[in-house]
Amino acid sequence: MRTLDPIASKYPDLDFYVVSYNEPVEAIADYIEEHGYTDVIPAGPVGTMLADLEVTRQMAMMVVNGNGMIYHRQVMGSAASWEPYFTELAADPIAVPAGVEIQRQKDQRQQDLQLPS
Repeated sequence: MRTLDPIASKYPDLDFYVVSYNEPVEAIADYIEEHGYTDVIPAGPVGTMLADLEVTRQMAMMVVNGNGMIYHRQVMGSAASWEPYFTELAADPIAVPAGVEIQRQKDQRQQDLQLPS
């Protein structure tokens, strides 16, 4: 979250959520408040959201466009490497990923689902 907060402030038209994986959303909210993060929103998963999104581990990160389509996802990595995706969605909130990216995401999800969580 430390690196995500200043990046989030560069994109005021985009919402940045931190969804609790295995702890109460209140713990996430407290962490955000304690560290003075201002541009990330704590949230809890709703229903089967994590299973539906095939989130298999705590550090799953994804960018979702304005139509609810996953624009980019990865399991680990630097928030700074995500800026091109944020820039693209800030310019076009319903942008769709390129076909190559869609296939890469499918391949990565298959690999993630085979790894122990």
